[in-house]
Amino acid sequence: MISALARYSLRRQMLLVLGLPSVVFVLCIAALFAHQSSRALDQGLLERGRTMVRFLAPAAEYVLVSGNREALDALMARGLAQPDVVGVGFYDPGGEALAMLGEGLPPRLAAPVRAEGDEIRVDRADGTVGFEAAVVVVPAAVDDYAEDPPLKTAPVVGRVRVVLGTARLDAEKRSVFLTVSLLVLGVLAAAMVIALRLAGSVGEPVAALVRAVGRMADGDLAVRVPARARNGELKALEAGFNAMAEAIAESQRTLQARVDEATVQLAWQAHHDPLTGLANRRAFEERIEQAVRAHRRSGDQITLFYIDLDHFKAVNDSGGHAAGDQLLSQLGVLLRGRLRAEDEVFRIGGDEFAAILRGCGSEDARRIAEGLCAAIADHAFECEGRRFRVGASIGLARMDPDLQEADALMIAADQACYAAKHGGRGHVVEYPLPAAAGSSLSAAPSAPPA
Repeated sequence: MISALARYSLRRQMLLVLGLPSVVFVLCIAALFAHQSSRALDQGLLERGRTMVRFLAPAAEYVLVSGNREALDALMARGLAQPDVVGVGFYDPGGEALAMLGEGLPPRLAAPVRAEGDEIRVDRADGTVGFEAAVVVVPAAVDDYAEDPPLKTAPVVGRVRVVLGTARLDAEKRSVFLTVSLLVLGVLAAAMVIALRLAGSVGEPVAALVRAVGRMADGDLAVRVPARARNGELKALEAGFNAMAEAIAESQRTLQARVDEATVQLAWQAHHDPLTGLANRRAFEERIEQAVRAHRRSGDQITLFYIDLDHFKAVNDSGGHAAGDQLLSQLGVLLRGRLRAEDEVFRIGGDEFAAILRGCGSEDARRIAEGLCAAIADHAFECEGRRFRVGASIGLARMDPDLQEADALMIAADQACYAAKHGGRGHVVEYPLPAAAGSSLSAAPSAPPA
């Protein structure tokens, strides 16, 4: 090969020896970055789709059960406002459409989804990507059962499908390709000029460039070339490489920041109730497990409240679901304001709430619970010239040697709430229940039963 190169002029030798590898390396870098960026964009779109159905499925439970079309429309509009979402639809368990907003949604779903498990991805020929999940009812209401335990399998009340468009994704891919192409052309042009004029000390600067290219190809976007060249052409190549590396790194940072922002936003929505802004049942189950683990490590006192509203159905029946939603929103603010800063409150069902108190003694916990009962009973709710009053029945359970598991603690609080509900309402019942029920009972009315 050396003998073959000897037949060419020095100008052509420099072009072949320096220019050709530079072209190959730059093209390899460009192709690698374009591929990585495309994968990151695709993964971000898919993650947003999965997160969206994870948010909509539990959020739609109460809406589908209650048949509140206004809340259903608001939920679809909220989903459609998210990036890349072009269609949101809700279907009955058999696949018939209940409500659709946007585009790319079929009037009927063919195959049923599992009640529990991962979301189903549905790709369409028009370039959109869809995700489907079942909407299930979690049996948690204390009114739903007395002696019988809750159902082990949550019933399916509907299905949700989210359709994601790829228009913005394709535009970002084209933008990345154009940027990389311009940078490649600029670097290649500079490399060609430099290769034509190089005649001296090119070994170490070029070797440093080659090493930097290799590191970048391995994914190190922070690599930069040290300023070692003594002539202008090699200095320009070093500067051009560093500029390209910085532009690629900045594009990657911007892309990752957008993905992280969207992921954080949707993750928050997936763990919060859209009506009250309180943490939802999913967050409650995670927090109670964390509280139990903390209790085992350090012995922190843990107290659990189950709060069931009394006479809430009358508000929905008389004032409509809009009135009921407004009341629930007001009571969410009331509960948050009546608890301590370190306490957590959740909406776990239609008119059911829960609260986790840490480091709270028995007397203080009971005082707080009775204060909640009194505050809810005193809350006057007005809607369209009509005044409504509701009450609350609260079950209280504390971690003790007999209650060392999260499930046991929740069952104890649920039983106490059931006893308060069916023992006159409007008061607090603390677990253990009385001897007649297999435990001990302590109850003190906080407000006259309605």
